[in-house]
Amino acid sequence: MVLAAYACCTPMAYAQYEPEYNVDVSVGGGISSNPFLYADGKTAGSASIDIAPSVVVEDELGKTRLGGNLRFTQYSKYYGNDVSARLEAATERKLDERNSVRVAASVQRLRSAIQDGLIFEGGGSQAPGPLLPPTLPIIDTTLAGTRSRITSLNTSFELSHIINEVSSLDAGIELNGTYIEDDVGFDYRSVSTHAGYRRKLSQRTTVTFDTQVGFVDYLGRRTGDSLIVSPRVGVQQQLTDRLSLVADAGISYVRTDVGAGDHSKLVSFAGSVGLCDRGPNRSLCLSGGRSAQPTALGGVSTVTTASLNYDARLSRVDRLSLAARYGRTNQDGAGLPVVRVTDFIGASATYSRDLNDRLAFTVTPSYSKIFDDTQPRSANYALMVGLTIRLGKRR
Repeated sequence: MVLAAYACCTPMAYAQYEPEYNVDVSVGGGISSNPFLYADGKTAGSASIDIAPSVVVEDELGKTRLGGNLRFTQYSKYYGNDVSARLEAATERKLDERNSVRVAASVQRLRSAIQDGLIFEGGGSQAPGPLLPPTLPIIDTTLAGTRSRITSLNTSFELSHIINEVSSLDAGIELNGTYIEDDVGFDYRSVSTHAGYRRKLSQRTTVTFDTQVGFVDYLGRRTGDSLIVSPRVGVQQQLTDRLSLVADAGISYVRTDVGAGDHSKLVSFAGSVGLCDRGPNRSLCLSGGRSAQPTALGGVSTVTTASLNYDARLSRVDRLSLAARYGRTNQDGAGLPVVRVTDFIGASATYSRDLNDRLAFTVTPSYSKIFDDTQPRSANYALMVGLTIRLGKRR
């Protein structure tokens, strides 16, 4: 779908830059006290290899990126081996002076979703304009310690239209599927549509209005199927040349099938806030949010998140990145068979040093823990070291 969108929207009259092909290959090892946050987790060493290819095609009308990640990890004992993979594609195209389109798709299969939730870019988008907090995947904390593999599918389509110099509209649709092995959770599919309006009040201030409508379908059962409606109003504010604020607030209305023809209805606060500071050699982002999301428990839960991202270029060859996340999944849908509250907290720090133009050395200590009201779990303390070689041509 992404390639079709690219082909249909690329007039031959526009110049195309030379494609950028890259492959990052990382090898490393370390030790973890409870790598999958099991209730009976044990300390084990590990060695891993990670291959991340990408292709970027860019011209005057937009950019298309194909990328992926394949990681193989061998543990010294208890956990055997683990293979995780992700494939993604996205394209952004300018259709004309007023209209643009974005299409994206991804597939992911992994066992360590909680640990991978700590791995994200530190500092948000580096494009010109306000620095925005990074878009973080929602962590379904209820899947921690389930000893199963999770497959996630996602595809999205979005259109944007510029009304005039100060106003714009956008609308889109997103399809998702989550499939969990060994019957430890409920597979589900979801479709979500949204429509939004933006108006620029000044050079530094933009107001936003957005409404999202979603449907959740749990496979093989009606219980848990839900309708989610979430209208929000927000603001984007450039506070200083370096400091920017993004915030919105509204409600989530959730109507859930609880069986026997009955439905529960829940109205709760929904919103998000992000504050970012970007300097010449560093960036810092703080963000938080609350929303209604489907989970493997078999119903829509209230999910609360908070994160911190810090990235600093210490010298020409040295870099330090810090990341921290908090997440709470609260299954508070009245009448559902399971009521459960799960909290996740994690933090990591990565120091990297460029040994030359293509080779880098990294050290990453990390901490993560699940707080579960059904069973106690020990925390994971980990220390990983590795080497990354960068292959390909970079502009």
